[in-house]
Amino acid sequence: MLIDSFHHLNKEGASARKAQTPALQPVPRPVSQARPPPNQKKGSRTPIVIIPAATTSLITMLNAKELLQDLKFVTPEEKKKQGIQRDNEVLLQRRKDQVQPGGATVSVTVPYRVIDQPLKLAPQDWDRVVAVFVQGPAWQFKGWPWLLPDGSPVDIFAKIRAFHLKYDEAKIDPNVQKWDVSVLELSRHRRHLDRPVFLHFWETVDRYLVKHKAHLRF
Repeated sequence: MLIDSFHHLNKEGASARKAQTPALQPVPRPVSQARPPPNQKKGSRTPIVIIPAATTSLITMLNAKELLQDLKFVTPEEKKKQGIQRDNEVLLQRRKDQVQPGGATVSVTVPYRVIDQPLKLAPQDWDRVVAVFVQGPAWQFKGWPWLLPDGSPVDIFAKIRAFHLKYDEAKIDPNVQKWDVSVLELSRHRRHLDRPVFLHFWETVDRYLVKHKAHLRF
């Protein structure tokens, strides 16, 4: 009988200890460690440059790569004579020197997308537009975001760095004169002067990116 009582007490004690032991709960993963769905894509960080669609522009889809990548001016007419076909967009590979954390300078290549049909951009793509080449007439900006009710593009130039490319002896378009636009002047014949002009373009774009679009790749 003592043995039965002792066995009964042991069984009750074990049951009590089992009841007092809390069940292990799964530890929730912090929000910062939560994984995105496998099919979720990251947005592009490639900057976009918009150029005029007008055939009278000094920069077109035919010669954009020579001007902005090779830093040398070739007229659109010359490219046509070479039989070059117009592309819907051009992907530049800009070469630049970049200072590393240790102080060493290395040469890197940065992609830029060049287009002349901005109305085909998706809404989220406008955040990647970093520069626009202005022709002069305000109708170039018809359908753009940030256009004022009267059709004025002045608010656009507060959000995107604007440039106007012209020959040095040509008169500046009246609209360009009153807009916040950087004028880039080219010589008709002295090609050795091209490089400083386009380097100035890239220096201006770099300063804009550092200040306003540091999340993009540059």
